[in-house]
Amino acid sequence: MNLKRMLSLTLMLMTTAALAEMPALEPEELLPLERQFIDEAEIPEAALPGADGIELVTRVYDGDGNEIEDFQRAEPIYFGAAEEYTALEGITTFRGNNYRNCASWGSIGGEPTAFSLKWVYDIGALDDWTGVGWTGQCSIVRWPAETVQIMNIYDEKKAKDGLTEVIYATLDGHIYFLDLDDGTPTRDAINIGAPIKGSLTIDPRGYPLLYCGQGIDEVHGKSVQIGTRIFSLIDFEVLYFIDGHDANAYRHWYAFDSSPLIDARTDTMLQLGENGIFYTVKLNTRYDPAAGTISIDPEMVKYVYKSDVSTRPGMENSVAVYNCYACFVDNSGLIQCVDVNTMEPVWAGDMGDDTDSTVVLEVEDDGAVALYTACELDLRGNKGDCHIRRLDVLTGAQVWQVDVPCRQSDGNNGGAFATTALGTGSLGDYIYIQVARTDEGGTLLCIHKETGEVVWTRGLKAYGWSSPVCVYSDSGRGYVAVGSCSGQLRLLDGLTGELICDGDLQANIEGSPVVFGNTLVVGTRGRKIVAVTIE
Repeated sequence: MNLKRMLSLTLMLMTTAALAEMPALEPEELLPLERQFIDEAEIPEAALPGADGIELVTRVYDGDGNEIEDFQRAEPIYFGAAEEYTALEGITTFRGNNYRNCASWGSIGGEPTAFSLKWVYDIGALDDWTGVGWTGQCSIVRWPAETVQIMNIYDEKKAKDGLTEVIYATLDGHIYFLDLDDGTPTRDAINIGAPIKGSLTIDPRGYPLLYCGQGIDEVHGKSVQIGTRIFSLIDFEVLYFIDGHDANAYRHWYAFDSSPLIDARTDTMLQLGENGIFYTVKLNTRYDPAAGTISIDPEMVKYVYKSDVSTRPGMENSVAVYNCYACFVDNSGLIQCVDVNTMEPVWAGDMGDDTDSTVVLEVEDDGAVALYTACELDLRGNKGDCHIRRLDVLTGAQVWQVDVPCRQSDGNNGGAFATTALGTGSLGDYIYIQVARTDEGGTLLCIHKETGEVVWTRGLKAYGWSSPVCVYSDSGRGYVAVGSCSGQLRLLDGLTGELICDGDLQANIEGSPVVFGNTLVVGTRGRKIVAVTIE
């Protein structure tokens, strides 16, 4: 396919009645994992309504800005299941893996009744950017003992068995490294010198590599470099920098709030920019644990697009990947599914408004692949609906839609900034999503995955951008933890919405929590990183 030609693609936003008329796919009709693309002839007719398509123009460039015709990846990328994403114990990227479906590791133990403060670590500010902002999720990693010994970790921490690090990028321009047990530093902080709004990524292979985007390009009234950096965690050397000021970009906005993914098998990083570019970087990593050295020799490929939907091409959410299909939404509401091996769109659609919430994927028992997404109220005025949707990844067809009334206030948008939490086990029938600036201030919804039925809602009084996280006791009972701008941290029964316990962190919880065992860690705009025990 010539990538310059106009593509007419569409995502059908179907009513419940229309959905009922769509023929069901039998498991044997679903596209197998090894397929590299979806042919239009194999998509159910109902998924492509025809003339109402989106005009989408795409181009592919190399790292030097040269256009590539008919790109085909030499070493194809096929991500595995979410549980196969990382070889490390812990959470290494925003929402845990390539499906973006998990921010907890392990069990919380018995049935919880309370939060108790474990530790607090003070951080700072740059200009008006204080503490931890959106999306603001840390990574928590239990390092192999041999890896600990070659990194620039303090000697007393190297002597500790089972060292587990909390690694947090913050608005004061630093990346902090803390001991999960007591909150004390495990090594010096990295000073980027500019606020970091997004969430960092640790290499899921256990390599001592850290990937971090940066979202603010001015400090103390002066311009600073803005982009994505790759650091060696052996000595903090910057091994690579993706400059947001990209000559191939259609949009001159340079932030990187996205959290990259790493394909372990092909040694490739996937990253989204708010400049409207989808980057893939073959790292060519050379890692010698015995010598204590690591290096990379990056080869970049860029996917750039224009559409009649995208007045603001550019992504603040993080890419989610099923097999070779990368899914993301831009600041205008254009959702795309792109084959990373050809860098061509498979399908696209209009979500109706800016979407910063990261899409979440799930492969079901019958082989269907669900995609959950929710938009903001931004471009449509002061009042409107947050659209929460389930789509089919293989076809782009909509399965259901839930509309939640919300509003803009104080110059801030309403709707979904939080990413959906996907229930498993005892909560396996449900998703959980926080919607900001509703009639209740903020609302947490529990929605049935198959039907779109709203099972319960919980008014939170204050709005929230923090993504909820599902946690589970040893018995398998599921709970949902969620924070809000009032500083309230709540734990709810996942089946009923009943409040189990809450705590006041005394400042806006704009970042998203991570849970490791029974310890929850989250930063606040009040210049604190806080760890609480779920007891």
